[in-house]
Amino acid sequence: MTTPAVRPGSKAFRDVWLVYRREVTARLSSKGYFAGMLVMAVVVVAIVLGLSYMGAPKTLHVAVCGAQATEFGAAPAGVQVQTCAGMSQARTATSNGDADAAVVVDQGRASLLVRGDSDQRARDAVAVMGRNWALNKAYQDQNVDQAALAQRLSTTAPHVVTIGDGPDSKQLGAAVSLVIILFMQIVGQGSLIAQGVVEEKSTRIVEVLLSTLTPLRLMVGKVAGIGTAAVLQILVLVGALVGARAVGGGESGVVPGAGAVVSLLVWFLLSFALFAGLFAAAGSLVSRPEDLQSVLMPVMMTALLPVGVAAVAANDLSAPWVGVVQYLPPFSGVLVPLQAVVGNISVLEQILAAAVMLLAVSGCMWLASRIYRSSILKIGATVRWRQALAA
Repeated sequence: MTTPAVRPGSKAFRDVWLVYRREVTARLSSKGYFAGMLVMAVVVVAIVLGLSYMGAPKTLHVAVCGAQATEFGAAPAGVQVQTCAGMSQARTATSNGDADAAVVVDQGRASLLVRGDSDQRARDAVAVMGRNWALNKAYQDQNVDQAALAQRLSTTAPHVVTIGDGPDSKQLGAAVSLVIILFMQIVGQGSLIAQGVVEEKSTRIVEVLLSTLTPLRLMVGKVAGIGTAAVLQILVLVGALVGARAVGGGESGVVPGAGAVVSLLVWFLLSFALFAGLFAAAGSLVSRPEDLQSVLMPVMMTALLPVGVAAVAANDLSAPWVGVVQYLPPFSGVLVPLQAVVGNISVLEQILAAAVMLLAVSGCMWLASRIYRSSILKIGATVRWRQALAA
């Protein structure tokens, strides 16, 4: 009885699967992994709730004295009117903070009381209310039919027409924060990949592994396993987003919409795939953990460069240069999700940018596998990037 031959494809999958399962198990059994997950969730919740709190409208209190409250007209939105007896009481209420500002009518003249630190909206509110009282007084002195005037104004007053949807500053701020967190996650998980590679190389375990595995299969399994652990952390991040929105109020508008969140996740995966192989290649260049930082620096700087571009581009996502750079990896990993948040990019444009990114991912993986294969078994002195590429 003969043993059936193992097909090359099935053996390659089995080899990658064994490395993948080993890496996932190692991550899930680490306390540091769950501690990092908890810290990331807390940071995301703090960002969302902080933006919700800062964006929540504050109710202002304005005191009116010396006339009926109706004579000052309707209070502006977000302003609560309270009555007072006279100038002395208005001064006391404004100075001790019971009122943010006050309007006092005395001897046929309206006076506005404000503090040096009074909110600008309170200043504007008392200015409008004081002007309303003065107009009403003037109409009375001139025997103007105010009822007829009000009816006429209601039919001829201008109305506001909103054209399109402008970017929500709170949502954009939250999206920029999430993009920064995601790219820090890429750098963190990429560093773990490099550390794992150099540890296996320094302990000579890699020589045992490569007796049954090819370098490419070992690298792919390691990258895929650590990538899966990173995705689990991102899913926790999404759960923290949903929870923060529920706590802060579902209508707060801080958390980007479902489409924008999906775009963030997809582009995180593409960006991680772009850099993960390069981190593995960097780890293969050294034989001691203490030498790792020097070879990691170029990759880390390249991975963090898009974060700086995102911070600049957030000021004007409609700028012509953003429309060009958003198709160029690795910048597309941050610019396309931000454009999705503000609705400046179509699905077709996202697909085009993703196609360019996939080409870049393929090129980086090919380059990383070449460096990894030529450097992983070189024990001793650090292999320079140029030497690895030449080999």
